[in-house]
Amino acid sequence: MKASVSDQNNLIELQRIDTAISSAQHRLKNLPEHELIAAVKKREEDSKVALAAAEAELADVKIDLRRSEVEVETVTDRIAKDESRLSAGNASPKELEQIQHEIATLQKRQSELEDGELEIMMRVDAAKAIVQTMQSDLTGLEQMELELNVRYENAKSEIDREIALKKSERTILVPKISSELVNLYEKVCGQTGGVGAALLLGNMCDGCRIQMNAIELDRVRAMDLEEVVRCEECRRILVRI
Repeated sequence: MKASVSDQNNLIELQRIDTAISSAQHRLKNLPEHELIAAVKKREEDSKVALAAAEAELADVKIDLRRSEVEVETVTDRIAKDESRLSAGNASPKELEQIQHEIATLQKRQSELEDGELEIMMRVDAAKAIVQTMQSDLTGLEQMELELNVRYENAKSEIDREIALKKSERTILVPKISSELVNLYEKVCGQTGGVGAALLLGNMCDGCRIQMNAIELDRVRAMDLEEVVRCEECRRILVRI
């Protein structure tokens, strides 16, 4: 195949554009915010599960506290009634003695219940503190995710603009190259991971970075400049400078 020197030079420029597009697409796919956002979302999910468990625990402890309060209120009411009966003095001495005994028993029970209630109140306070800390942590993670999303969108927009510009340059350049050469270039790109054309730098292919032997180099140098040369090693189109 033959192609003008101008077409071959434009082909190298096309390769530079395609390489820039490929590099930008790779950077877009591998923006660090991708991994960071995924990690933060995972932490958010874990935090929500832990928060739900902590809130359930707090609800249970509050139920325990309310039950304890009712028990204390019940005993307190009974003591008040017995003390009222005792103050009235309408009962017989034996009954008054029984009332006094019951009051003493109830007061002991009241003390035990109040101690238990105080312990449960402390558990409620501790559970509330845990829930508040978890809620604060979750809010912090959500704020972090928001900030990372903003960073990602800004970086994405910048790379998208870069890709759009390069694609526009490509659209302008391709018609300036013979369709036969472009077709060969596209075919080679598909076979070599996106690099279809490379410069011949001295005796080395800039595509595979392998040096030509002296015989092959002499053969290439003797060829017409419009003759399309292929690297013997990687089969990329070689453009001589």
